[in-house]
Amino acid sequence: MSPIRRVHRLLLCVVLLVGGVRAAAAQGGGEPGGGSIIERLNLDKLQIVSLGGSIGHILPSQLEAATLYAVQADYGEIAPGWHVVFSGSYWTSRFRDAVIRSFVDTLNKNLADPSGNARVTPSPISLYDVTIGGELRYSPIYSGELKPFLGFGLAAHVINAEGRLIKGTFVERSLDAVSSGLYVTGGVSFKLVSHLGFEGGVRADLLSGFRSTQIRGGATYYFGHIRPTTPLGDGEDGGTGGGGRGRRGP
Repeated sequence: MSPIRRVHRLLLCVVLLVGGVRAAAAQGGGEPGGGSIIERLNLDKLQIVSLGGSIGHILPSQLEAATLYAVQADYGEIAPGWHVVFSGSYWTSRFRDAVIRSFVDTLNKNLADPSGNARVTPSPISLYDVTIGGELRYSPIYSGELKPFLGFGLAAHVINAEGRLIKGTFVERSLDAVSSGLYVTGGVSFKLVSHLGFEGGVRADLLSGFRSTQIRGGATYYFGHIRPTTPLGDGEDGGTGGGGRGRRGP
C-alpha cells in the first residue's frame, strides 16, 4: 500500500472516530441522573478553544536533525486544568552516513561471491514522518498569562523511506509503516493579547524501534468562549421569561 493511501485511511479513521463520539454523546444525552461514559468524561462538551502553528527542530534516532512543522488544536477542559489537545506534524530527513556505512559493511561481509569482487555501494536513504496525535495536557489554573504545561498522549506515525540502496527490498517494506507510539510534552504558553499568544515546548516520542526528541515554538490563536459555561436562567438578561427584570431602557 502506498504512503498516500495510508494517510487517507488514517484520516478516514479520525473522521469516523470523531463522528462516533458525537453520535454516542447525542444518544446518551437524554438519560436523567446518569449519562454515557462520554458525558461523564465531559467529552460531549469539547469545543475548539485555540488553534496554533509551530516550527521546530527534531532529533530522530539514527537520522540527521531536521526541521519540523506542526499544528495543534486545544479542545478545552475535561477536568479542572486538564485539556484535550490534538496535533499533527511533518518532517523529513535522511539516515546518518555512519548508519548507512555500518549497514553496507554488514551486507558486504555476508555476500556469497567466491571471486570477492562484488560490493554494495553506499547511497542516501531518506525518510519522512507524518504524525497525528492526541494528548491530555495539564496546565495550572491561575490568573497569570505565562503558564507551564505537561502532557502525555498517543500518536499515529505514517513513515515512508526511500533510497536506491533499499528500493524493492524487505528493508524498505519494513520501514514503510503506519505505527503507533507514546509521547510526552512540556513547555510554557504566553498569552500576549486576548486572542493571540505564543507557545514553546519540548516533546519526546517513543515507538517500536524509533525514538525522537524535538523542540518547537509558534503562535496560538484563542477563540474565546464559544459556548457559555452555564445556561441563562429565566429572568436574566437576554431571556424571554416573564418573571425577571427586563433590560433598562435608554
